[in-house]
Amino acid sequence: MKVSGLGIDIVETSRIKKAASKAFLRRVYSSNELSLCLKSANKYERLAARFAAKEAVIKALSNKTIPLKDIEIVNELTGRPTVKIKGKKTGLLISISHCEKYACAVCLAV
Repeated sequence: MKVSGLGIDIVETSRIKKAASKAFLRRVYSSNELSLCLKSANKYERLAARFAAKEAVIKALSNKTIPLKDIEIVNELTGRPTVKIKGKKTGLLISISHCEKYACAVCLAV
């Protein structure tokens, strides 16, 4: 397995909470991500974690032209997060974590 890129990002949960207008949410997140996050008691933590993950993906791929909404962070049945990019196959591994104030993610492109 050859590593072709590494990305990491951290975001303040309060930043996402302040930006969370309907327009922002629709521009950044897929409908699957929104339905998962918005039903949670800690929805802003979950939204921030996915935002950090999308930014980490962009950094790992060294490609700032991918729209954030085209990057989807989904969970397997085990809860493990995975990355889908609209119209592309990915060789990406992702790990995300969050708490009340911060969310972070790391992405490895292989």
